[in-house]
Amino acid sequence: MGLGTVVQTASSPFVSCGGRQHRHRLTPPSQGIVRHRKVSDVFVFLGGGASWPHRLRDCAAVVTLTLAAIFFSVGKVALSAEQVPGQPTSAPTVSDIVIPPELGYLVEQSPPGHVEPSQIIVHIQEAHTNYEAQRHLVDILEQLIRTHGVKLILVEGGQGDVSLASLRTFGQPEDRQEVAKKYPKAGVLSGEEYLDIVSEYPLTLWGVETNDLYQQNLDAFLQTDTFRESLRPVLASIREVTALLGPSLLSPTLNKLDEGASAFARDALDLASYAEFLERQASASGVSLDAYPHFRRFQAVRDLETQLAFDHIQQEQGQLLDQLSRQADAHQIEELKTKIAALKDGQLTQQAFYRVLAQMTTASTIDVSHYPNLSRYIRYVEDSAQINPSALAGELEQLRAALREQLASTPESRAFVAMLEELELIEHLVDLRLAPPEYERLKGLNITGVSERWERFLNEELRRQGLPTRSFERLSEVDAALPILQRFYELALARDQALVSNALAKLRETKEPVAVLITGGFHSPKISQMLKEAGVGTVVVTPTISHATDERLYRAVLKYKSGRGSLQDVMAIFAQTMAAGETTKEAMSSMGHRSGQKGALRP
Repeated sequence: MGLGTVVQTASSPFVSCGGRQHRHRLTPPSQGIVRHRKVSDVFVFLGGGASWPHRLRDCAAVVTLTLAAIFFSVGKVALSAEQVPGQPTSAPTVSDIVIPPELGYLVEQSPPGHVEPSQIIVHIQEAHTNYEAQRHLVDILEQLIRTHGVKLILVEGGQGDVSLASLRTFGQPEDRQEVAKKYPKAGVLSGEEYLDIVSEYPLTLWGVETNDLYQQNLDAFLQTDTFRESLRPVLASIREVTALLGPSLLSPTLNKLDEGASAFARDALDLASYAEFLERQASASGVSLDAYPHFRRFQAVRDLETQLAFDHIQQEQGQLLDQLSRQADAHQIEELKTKIAALKDGQLTQQAFYRVLAQMTTASTIDVSHYPNLSRYIRYVEDSAQINPSALAGELEQLRAALREQLASTPESRAFVAMLEELELIEHLVDLRLAPPEYERLKGLNITGVSERWERFLNEELRRQGLPTRSFERLSEVDAALPILQRFYELALARDQALVSNALAKLRETKEPVAVLITGGFHSPKISQMLKEAGVGTVVVTPTISHATDERLYRAVLKYKSGRGSLQDVMAIFAQTMAAGETTKEAMSSMGHRSGQKGALRP
């Protein structure tokens, strides 16, 4: 079998970036909007909602008792050969950190600064109490442990040593798996906690919170839980009136813009189509795209994709590899075989593979112009990898805002657009799904007394159009709630500094070359920036998900772990969730859907 035949079986990278996007709003602990696709190894991570940790130091108390009661085999199990962590011969670089796309996506990679020793933190943005995300988290951690010898896992929601390895004495790994497997499903155990219990890896789970600050943030969250549900119908009544007034206050083009944004928010319009829609609106409205480099790069990649002839790419790739096998020396051939195997096993990105391939073709004096389709695809892979997902997300919102401002041509329409922005941000605030940029925008607005201002404006417009006015009797409740909701976010942001300081202290103390930090997505942008400023290499990863977190289950778990709820409440909601899931599974099965296989250590 030639090298060309081998690599054909190693990877199937061709999935159109114009395909259907899977989009999910995660309730607290929200990571905001996750849109994922294969454009080579590129995905788009949009936004980031407020996140809440779900680990407390005593979070495994009930599991401890259960394991002690059920396990009959006492004594630590010998480390099996397949669970021996890798021992890298040299310190890894950020480009060595590879995540298979079926498990998660690399959001960002930043090499270490000039700091000794050189260390890397893999920052995983998890979706709390989302079982699918936790299963993928387990697999991601296992890959990092086996490939890079990771031993230190830093977590939010706890302080100091929160390891659960002591529970391993209660039985063999398969027995522990059998007992523990239901707890990740119910949200009681996180992925790393489950792995620490059922495996034999030499792990340290270390909480990086400052307890006082964490407790203040927890109290603020639980305080918001008492009124957030009651505010939703109040805001819905405002939204009903804005929908009534929109056709007359906004131009047809501006109404079309808002309809497109709404379709995107409802997942009725995929990212590629929404980007095309915004580009057309910008062109028609005379809005330059020069200020949106990541948006323009994304569009250029999509345009390049339309020129790809996948059958020809595969054919040329095989021809080039066969030519290399004849012209390269023995050392290069062995290296190429190693890279092909790494690509097949998900240990090497396509971008890194094609860079090695380009270096070898140059060294072997092969003229790549004879392979135009493959050359075009390699450029596509490189350009795709240069898209910054967070920056793209921000530019989509900025472009939409610029178009709104350009299209609001009258004083009434400008006032209406400003009110719509306030309403959207406050809706996200009440749902605790503000992205960090949205929170900064909200802070820049004067929302004091917003209920009185909204009521006056809306009733003036209703009267002007000859429509009945509204009373909005409970609108003042929004004013009362806003300071409490804003304090929750302020405390969440304040925790970022503590999380980073404590994580860096433990990293320096242990001198581990690679460690993992697990937080919710809301913390990610600021934490990543602070880690880079500290000279630490960072790799930001988000696990793949295909369904939303159950908000009721999340809240029940958080209350239980904070001592303000019961395990019975958690398990009752979990049972309801499972029943609803079985109904959905049966419906999907009847339509021909198939579920994926689970890894050996998955919960």
